[in-house]
Amino acid sequence: MPKVINEGIKKDFLIKFGKHIKQLREKHNLSQLEFANKCNTNIRKVGRTERGVYDFKISSLIVLSSGLGVSIGKLLDFEFPEGLIENFWIEEQENY
Repeated sequence: MPKVINEGIKKDFLIKFGKHIKQLREKHNLSQLEFANKCNTNIRKVGRTERGVYDFKISSLIVLSSGLGVSIGKLLDFEFPEGLIENFWIEEQENY
């Protein structure tokens, strides 16, 4: 059976990542608008990222790290949701 992404685990990750990005932004005393400008994006995308509803591409890590002036490692230096690695992929259920 093919595997698919466990949407619950993915959502938990995006929410925790978003909170972490917001904390880093605030630590750098940046408003959402200032951060968006530094990332060459719009404030809406920043807000969606911080709320955990924007499913970004991996290349977005470069943009976010550049906007904050931190390493990509620092962006990913937070407590991942429990079971993220073990439960990220699940067996797809066949519907008959």
